[in-house]
Amino acid sequence: MQVLGIIPARCGSKRVKDKNIKLLNGRPLIEYTIDAAVQSQGLDRFIVSTDCSQIADVCRKAGAEVPFLRPAEIANDVAADKAYLLHALDFLKNNEGYAPDAVMILRPTSPFKTAEIIDKAIELLKKSKADSVRTMTLSEGVFHPYWMYKKMNGDRAIPFSEEAASGKFYQSQLLPEVYRLNGVVDIISVNTLRSSENMYGDDMRILELEEEFSLDIDTEFDFKIAELLMAERAY
Repeated sequence: MQVLGIIPARCGSKRVKDKNIKLLNGRPLIEYTIDAAVQSQGLDRFIVSTDCSQIADVCRKAGAEVPFLRPAEIANDVAADKAYLLHALDFLKNNEGYAPDAVMILRPTSPFKTAEIIDKAIELLKKSKADSVRTMTLSEGVFHPYWMYKKMNGDRAIPFSEEAASGKFYQSQLLPEVYRLNGVVDIISVNTLRSSENMYGDDMRILELEEEFSLDIDTEFDFKIAELLMAERAY
């Protein structure tokens, strides 16, 4: 099975200016994902999909392939993942005759991903013959949806789910296991991507990750947390 990795990196960022190439521990954020992709044994190839020449230059210097600049119409805030994935697949097929069996999303905002995580996701997709595999993290305690509320009519708290409103889950030990998406790695069969209305298909598998690998950087505060973790782990 041939697997194409795609690192999506649009220009700009609303919360953090030039987030994808902002320095983290002295290196552009996106370099950590490039390093993991380079070290992977399971990826047949990986590319960066960006609409920004500055990001493209940074990525090429770090050892990544940037075969095109993404069109503006699929590089805005509302563009879906499926649009840039299909654009990359179509470009490579039409220009190089390259057609992988699966495509992996390697988001640059997850700097603690490793080559081992990438390869485990690929192996799980191969063995399971599922439509997709997504990394997830166990949600516990106050982060469990049964302990969450919606705000209605000003400041009135409404339980997020009817089952949670029953009062049965007053201790964390009683909460059922649920998993949250962390965005570290997603891998999807190309057949599913092209044919299914839901790009992840009906058969999605979970690759569970511990919290230490799951940090997603979206704010300046997240950068500070990542810096502290990297200092602690001697990155």
